[in-house]
Amino acid sequence: MGSKKGGSQLAQLRSGLRDAGVTTSKPKKGRKEDRDDRVGQYRREQRKKRLDALMSSLNAFDERTARAKNDVLGRKVKGTTGRPGASKSEAIQLRREKLLPELEARHRSSSFVDRRFGEYNPHLSVEDKMLQRFTHERQNRTGKASLFDLNDDEEAGLTHYGQSLSGLDEMPDVMHEDDEEHGNMDAYETQGHFAGFAEGEGERSKNEVMKEIIAKSKLAKAERQKVKDADEEMRMELDEELGDIRSLLFSQKREEPEEEAPKAPAPDDKSEAYDAFVREMAFERRARPQDRLKTAEEIEEEQAKRLRDAEAARLRRMHGEPDEEEQDTHEEEEVTGRMRFGLGEGLEARGARAMQEDNEEEEGDEEGDEDEDEDEEDDDDDEDEDEEDVSDSDSDASLSRFERHLDAAEETAPGRHRALPKRAEVPTLPFTFPCPSTHDELLDLLEEHGVQPSQLHTVVSRIRTLHAPHLDEKNPERLQRLLGVLIDHLLYRASQAAGGDDTADVVVMNDLLLHIAELSKSYPARSAEHFVAKLAMMQRNLTRGLSRGALERTSHTWPALPELCLLRAAGIVWPTSDRWHPVATPLALLMAQYLAHARIRSLEDVAAALYLVSLLASDQRTSRRLVPEALNVLYSVVAILLPPLRAKGTAPAKALAEAFGIPTPDVGAPHTTALALREDAAPTTPVRLVPLLAHAPDTAQTRADLLGIAVQLLATWAQLYAPSPAFVELFTPAAFLLEVGAAHVRGTQPRIGALLGDAAHTLRAQLEHAVRERRALRLQAHRALSIASYAPKFDQQGFDPKRATDPDAERAQNAKLRALLKKERKGAIRELRKDAQFVAEAREQRRAEEDAAYKRKIDRITHGLQEERSEEKQLDRAKATLRKRAGKRAT
Repeated sequence: MGSKKGGSQLAQLRSGLRDAGVTTSKPKKGRKEDRDDRVGQYRREQRKKRLDALMSSLNAFDERTARAKNDVLGRKVKGTTGRPGASKSEAIQLRREKLLPELEARHRSSSFVDRRFGEYNPHLSVEDKMLQRFTHERQNRTGKASLFDLNDDEEAGLTHYGQSLSGLDEMPDVMHEDDEEHGNMDAYETQGHFAGFAEGEGERSKNEVMKEIIAKSKLAKAERQKVKDADEEMRMELDEELGDIRSLLFSQKREEPEEEAPKAPAPDDKSEAYDAFVREMAFERRARPQDRLKTAEEIEEEQAKRLRDAEAARLRRMHGEPDEEEQDTHEEEEVTGRMRFGLGEGLEARGARAMQEDNEEEEGDEEGDEDEDEDEEDDDDDEDEDEEDVSDSDSDASLSRFERHLDAAEETAPGRHRALPKRAEVPTLPFTFPCPSTHDELLDLLEEHGVQPSQLHTVVSRIRTLHAPHLDEKNPERLQRLLGVLIDHLLYRASQAAGGDDTADVVVMNDLLLHIAELSKSYPARSAEHFVAKLAMMQRNLTRGLSRGALERTSHTWPALPELCLLRAAGIVWPTSDRWHPVATPLALLMAQYLAHARIRSLEDVAAALYLVSLLASDQRTSRRLVPEALNVLYSVVAILLPPLRAKGTAPAKALAEAFGIPTPDVGAPHTTALALREDAAPTTPVRLVPLLAHAPDTAQTRADLLGIAVQLLATWAQLYAPSPAFVELFTPAAFLLEVGAAHVRGTQPRIGALLGDAAHTLRAQLEHAVRERRALRLQAHRALSIASYAPKFDQQGFDPKRATDPDAERAQNAKLRALLKKERKGAIRELRKDAQFVAEAREQRRAEEDAAYKRKIDRITHGLQEERSEEKQLDRAKATLRKRAGKRAT
């Protein structure tokens, strides 16, 4: 009978069972086929297979089929059909069998270790195993369990007055061989302690026994006290001799009588040689203990304490309480304070020290020392006169004396002498100062104590010492504010120098710059904020001046002496060779903006421009970045200062600039015509910077000096850019300008012509060398390579879009491995997620079971309480009924 193709699930199940032969009538008992076990087993397996096939085909949702896009007849593809429900059930069952036991036993560490001898050694026979176990058992039994084990052997264990307990069974009248060593214990004592052998005497009372025990205890205590006293006497003797031993160890000189000197040991006696060597080591100075080195924090704290003590002593002297020791501290602080920052002692400290030495030396030495001091002072005065010069013949970048002083301040080593200007009257300074937070407070402080410029370094040093960062948690913030105050005071001192104030001193500004540099290293972020704020203010002033009119005399476009000092200080404090820097980058941009937008109107502007060019040359000494504004300004300055050049009615300098694209708005302009050099003069070096920036004298010498500086800066930049591939294009206009100028003024101004001719000759030689050395870019030279050809690869198995067709076998294998790794990784992640989901479900199921068990427990308890309460109420009702009945009967 065929099965139904439609109908309900029950009808389909019945039809399938009939088709499978499961619901047919059973065969009669006793058939021959059923008696054979093999036939019965085979039929049961076939029946099970039919049932499984029926159950799998009964529900269409249990089987999933993946349809391929391109069906090929006769091709069998794995994985097209699947049973997700059965797979999930199998996976859950597998996790329940494997993962769930591991989860339940994750906090358990119980294990059984079989430690029997030879249990896992197949090379031992049964007799050997039994022998080893028997030996180990006997060793465990016979081994000493304790020092006081009475069952131990006869030679060890408890003893009685040095005698073994095993010999107590001997007769009391038998003497032992070692009785003398053990105190000659007689028979009476033996019988007294171990009863049972007394003859003719009764048993002693308890009082007698206790008295004997107490007497022996006192005797033992007296012996212990005697030994203790002997040890104490020996200890006291050693303590008395300890001083002599320490004097031998720590003595600097060997003081020993000649008759007690040890004799030289014999070469063959090793013990005497060793003893002599030990005795010699006691007299060596290496055995003396040394003091440890102090940390920087301890040194600063000690210096601050010394300053406070010195100030207290000064105040006592002011009130009429002199103290000679504090005077020595004051002099020491004056010397140590300057040497701490690498500035030497100074003239005052050296003069005081020289006077003290002269009093001790002979008269002839005094005269020599005085002459040397006078020579040093004269040299210092000469240096003070030349501090503000603009150019220096020994400098590559033609920097001023002020600039060289700043370089020296950065490279000064500790302990190096630097002479300060000599002052007529120098007031005595306090040793402690408050830390000013604004520039006005600093000025008030200096004015209050009458601080001279030469004493400013000492004041700042003492402020920094008293407010060291580790002495107070607020000191770092104070020092950061002090850094801004010092920058403001540097500009203040420079403005006084620009105004012609004699109190301003370049050495003082160098000292300020040294403190600024040290504080900038400690607090770079705050220092960068101060410098960037000043640079931003200068840029705003430049923009304001340009908006008023670049050619107006009242427009302050070029930087004055304070601004130039700040630019130079920033170039010293911060690294200018970095590709990008929070301070150095804005600094270079600001100086380039000055050179590009500010117009030349007077000789003062020419001096400021040349100094900016020298600063840029100094900053770019390492990085050698291209600064076209500097070269353009140098070209314009040389063209302006040269006598008017005319060739066939045109200006060669202007035409040459237009040909090479150099912006020269001031060359040939009416406001710069009066700046041309019309008289012959020889350039001199060094040039004073301050007078030129304040009011440059309108003389031929001033113009010649400025022209000499410009020519020297051209040579400096040419040397700086010599390795550059663009050297020819950069300096060809300048070379033509110098050659034309030298030819034009050679007859009328021979000294200027010689200067220009020498510079043009040197620059032309550098250009020729650059042309010879420069090589044009070329393609890379290599041998001819044939075009790669690949033999076509025919697929014998047919085209498969899922298979890699890369001709490179290694690359294809790598791609295959990467794909396999990606597939395995995704599969591992999927399995881990399923494991986590199974663990969560198991925990939730366990929690639900625990909750259900708890609920059943509570219900059972509640049910029991309710039953008890019900029984109690029934009993109460029964008692009430009995009481009612008893009352009715009584009535």
